[in-house]
Amino acid sequence: MAILNDNQMGAVSGGAAHANGQYWSDGGATYYRIAPNDFLGNIAQLFGTTPYAIQQLNPGVIKNIDVIRAGDVIRVR
Repeated sequence: MAILNDNQMGAVSGGAAHANGQYWSDGGATYYRIAPNDFLGNIAQLFGTTPYAIQQLNPGVIKNIDVIRAGDVIRVR
């Protein structure tokens, strides 16, 4: 995974899903940096997927869909 600079990242601010982290793409995958007060359900809604699908993409990071940590980087697509 390449870490991109701020000019290459998209920022998510508010919106219907109320996710506030940053996201970026690296080839065919999309990654998201979890922000404080984010919920996996809101992140999933923002990217048109489900919390369970995101959990399957991140087995080492998300063991419980109800517990995510601000600052973690997860794959959302």
